[in-house]
Amino acid sequence: MGGSTVTFASLLSYAQPYRARLALCVLLMVGQSAALLAMPWLIGYLSEAFIFDVDLEIGWIAAALIFLFALQAVFQVARSFMLTGVAQNIIADLRKSVYAHVQDLPMGFHLQRQRGDLISVVTYETERLSNFLTGPALSVAPQLITLVGAMVLMVSLDAALAIPIALAIPLGVLFAKLFGRSFRDVAREWREAYVQLVSTVESNLAILPAIKSFVREPESVAIYDGHVDRLRSLSILMARRQALLSPIVLFVAATAVVLLLWASKSRVDAGAINTREFISFLLYAALLTRPVSGLANLWGQYQTAVGSLERLDGILRLERERFEDGALLPQVAGDIVFQDVSFAHVAREPVLRHFNLHIPAGQTVALTGENGAGKTTVVELLMRFHAPDAGRILLDGQDIAELQLRTLRSAIGLVPQRAHLFDGTVRDNILFGKPGASEAELIHAAEQAQAAGFIGALPDGYDTFIGDKGVKLSGGERQRIGLARALIKDPPILVLDEPTAMFDPDGEAAFVSSVHETLASRTVILITHRPASLALVDRVIVLGKGGVLSDTRTDRQSTSVASAAGTRT
Repeated sequence: MGGSTVTFASLLSYAQPYRARLALCVLLMVGQSAALLAMPWLIGYLSEAFIFDVDLEIGWIAAALIFLFALQAVFQVARSFMLTGVAQNIIADLRKSVYAHVQDLPMGFHLQRQRGDLISVVTYETERLSNFLTGPALSVAPQLITLVGAMVLMVSLDAALAIPIALAIPLGVLFAKLFGRSFRDVAREWREAYVQLVSTVESNLAILPAIKSFVREPESVAIYDGHVDRLRSLSILMARRQALLSPIVLFVAATAVVLLLWASKSRVDAGAINTREFISFLLYAALLTRPVSGLANLWGQYQTAVGSLERLDGILRLERERFEDGALLPQVAGDIVFQDVSFAHVAREPVLRHFNLHIPAGQTVALTGENGAGKTTVVELLMRFHAPDAGRILLDGQDIAELQLRTLRSAIGLVPQRAHLFDGTVRDNILFGKPGASEAELIHAAEQAQAAGFIGALPDGYDTFIGDKGVKLSGGERQRIGLARALIKDPPILVLDEPTAMFDPDGEAAFVSSVHETLASRTVILITHRPASLALVDRVIVLGKGGVLSDTRTDRQSTSVASAAGTRT
């Protein structure tokens, strides 16, 4: 669906697997409508028998009415049971599809959107659309059948009375359309307030240590309370407008029916319509107000659903990353070339200007420089988190823009400065880098990352749960788990962003000593300022002013011991 406009028709594709059950639900609704339409006719005969003591089989008429009431109840229960399951299945399918699409969108998109906005789209908007498609939208058919059926039967009883009522119906529809327009604006404001509420919760929980350390709990609660109050006000406004629409249309329709029936007394007196027919006509006229009111209410719900559809469309029409398209590299050596690359983040000054750099396969380089010099940007461009504004990047002589994205990223092991850990065990988090790795590989990666010692001291060792984002571990322990995750992947290219920033001097020296052999067989990009870590590299490249300020070769064999010793002092 990516790259195409999303409409209600396209959303119905999610209902295709359940079309048989939905068709049965519609048939049940039609059955309800048919039973409902038969009742006024029978009640007319029953009234005639009671009022004028006409010799009719009252028992059979009463039995038929009871049967129709029972039939309606059975149809209602069956439809509700079936529709509940279908609705939940469609919600689940839609959520899965939207989440997969959102996750596949480029990093540039995620950096510009609030997480609360995306959470709202994946959870709330998908449920609202699915409920509309399987609820109000599905009820259009039976409501129209009831509306048309009642009008046809009224015309058959007395066309002179029915036609003015039929002409009055469009006025109610027009009112519903005009009144319903306000729903979309209010619904849009409600969604924006909801997004702010979710974003505030997500943001505050993410920075909770800072809130507590600066004693900002009252301000944090006040901001949240403000969003709750705004959402409450908009919810009340939206609910009140929704509550007004259907009763107003119902009142207008009922008033018109009553006035026309009052004016029709002369036709009854003249014998143009008998009492039995008049009672049936009266009941059909009352029945007519039900679908008119329902369709008016549907219009208001439709306006709200359109707003959800617009938000969903704004996400699903974006092109997502295509992991399987492009050329394959059967064997990645790791030769990296940046050719005349320029790049700027949105609404920012260029980070890189005509940037050129060659990292031969098997070489270990350090990228250093001031904050904002472009060190992380170089890595993000290499992994195609962003596309360069100009120039190209080559891997083993091939433009990475033409390579299969899955192949490219699988060849790179990334250890960010802040390890991205999830709520699971130590084992789960390390094996995230290589699902299905053996126990020996797991332990070897942990030993290389200098993590085996503290893991062994945990209550359940590798099976210890570490909490959300690894909250139960120290900063240094989290970083070592992230490093072990990258090492177990055993990629031909390894990117280490300040991998020893949270190591103590002894741990850093031990790490430098242990990974020499591991790094020797692959291309390594090391973002660091730590002297001991610099002992690992063949070149130190200083970035600044959009390019390379200096490129210095080192003799890491002779400097590693000295640098490590200098770090420990």
